[in-house]
Amino acid sequence: MYATLRIYEMTEDWDEFLQERLDREFIPALGQISGFVAYYSVEAGPRLFSSVTIFEDRAGAEASNRMAAELVQRKLADRFPTPPEVTAGPVRAFRVASEDVPA
Repeated sequence: MYATLRIYEMTEDWDEFLQERLDREFIPALGQISGFVAYYSVEAGPRLFSSVTIFEDRAGAEASNRMAAELVQRKLADRFPTPPEVTAGPVRAFRVASEDVPA
């Protein structure tokens, strides 16, 4: 698996407009990229947005980075005036809680 972490500084606080863009446009489009595993957005602090995207391989993660950059340029440039800090690399360890929780 391959992960990308993006950290953006915003001009405004998190709001419903941003949430709607994520829910209606970005997240569904991510799911169409081959190898998609998971996406998490985090309200990391006042005017600080971060995200974690997981793909099966580097190619998918790189495609998601291009898509995120395009969305910000086309529809959210006023919210994110500077490029994000992007960190990416192979996932070396992980654990997912089991859905089979005993009653």
